[in-house]
Amino acid sequence: MTAMQRIEAFLKENAGRAYCDDCLSKALNIQPRNQVQQKTYSLAKDNRYWRGYRRCARCGEENKLVICVRLALVS
Repeated sequence: MTAMQRIEAFLKENAGRAYCDDCLSKALNIQPRNQVQQKTYSLAKDNRYWRGYRRCARCGEENKLVICVRLALVS
């Protein structure tokens, strides 16, 4: 499984939670950390993902650049 596939799978399994690049790197053991940053930057261009500043679900730090799966609105 590629790093991108691992990140996507992790985010889908944890839908509704936002994670910073540092925590994704640690949780998925992907080194160097900037590899995660490159992948999440690419994922942010996909409408299925949201990337912005919020609290990270893993480390709890506020105002971190995080990424998560966009949840569909159910009417």
